[in-house]
Amino acid sequence: MRKSVIYSLSFRAKLFKFKFLYMNKLDLEQQLSLPVIENENLSNHTNFKVGGPAKYFVKVENVPQLFTAINVAKKNNLPFFVIGGGSNILVSDNGFDGLVIKTVPGKMEITGEKIKVFAGNILNLTIREAIANKLSGLEFAGNIPGTVGGAIYGNAGAYGQGAGDLVESIEVIDLQNEPSLKIFSKEACQFAYRDSIFKKNKNLIVAGVIFKLTHDENSEEKIKVIDVEWQKRVCSQPLNLPSCGCWFKNILASNETKKYESWSSNGKISAAKFIDEAGLKGFKIGGAGVSDVHANFIVNLGAAKAEDVLQLVSVVKTKVRNEFGVQLEEEVQYVGF
Repeated sequence: MRKSVIYSLSFRAKLFKFKFLYMNKLDLEQQLSLPVIENENLSNHTNFKVGGPAKYFVKVENVPQLFTAINVAKKNNLPFFVIGGGSNILVSDNGFDGLVIKTVPGKMEITGEKIKVFAGNILNLTIREAIANKLSGLEFAGNIPGTVGGAIYGNAGAYGQGAGDLVESIEVIDLQNEPSLKIFSKEACQFAYRDSIFKKNKNLIVAGVIFKLTHDENSEEKIKVIDVEWQKRVCSQPLNLPSCGCWFKNILASNETKKYESWSSNGKISAAKFIDEAGLKGFKIGGAGVSDVHANFIVNLGAAKAEDVLQLVSVVKTKVRNEFGVQLEEEVQYVGF
């Protein structure tokens, strides 16, 4: 009996593998009711402009389409990954051997002081639309690249604030067992500095967000503040080169970092400060380099490979740890490795 069970499991595993290997574009399109692209180069969908092809690639613009795409992938034992604006990911040179689901902008609903928005909507455009409707609160993130879903996943922020601060609730696709759609309260999302439950639990995927904002008649001034802040970024960040923005989280001040308290600001120490003090500004491996404008930016100098980036990041982390006893932690997500 035991052998027959083992053989049965082995047969099922082979069957799943067979099903995946012989699934084709037409099969997927019929099940998704959406166009599917084969061997789409993911470097075209990331800010870093690095990464190999996705075996299959589909775009979704609302929660039902996203849910269907995930459900189809799960039922067919097809590996999948959800990508938004691609502003904070590094994709392997080998790409992704499965289905990449790209969330793209969809509808935005405004009711009173609440905004309901799909995860694929562009964050800074969502903020400008909110301001145009006399709603404020998210201006601090007005120049952060990427999508709303990505901002929630990493609790993106600036100036001591995070996207999670303005959340009322999140529509979440829970992959545990059969995929299901759930509503998470702000508290359930466990927002922290550049962190959330979605980073910790890969079975939870952000599908939609409701932000609770504040009525504000002074919309023109809000836009001016965002535009002025953008000009400051242009002067202090290497925005002329492909990058993922700041690669590492800033370091939370603690007893372990007390010796560097003179570098601290608002309870954090800039990761760029450690990298700069380690003499790594301008350091290069292959086509990847530490920016000589802002040390926390890893940039694509023109022909970077993901492998160049991995080696460079390893050198930076090792040198900072050896010289300062500080362990840098990436903000960037790795895909296909």
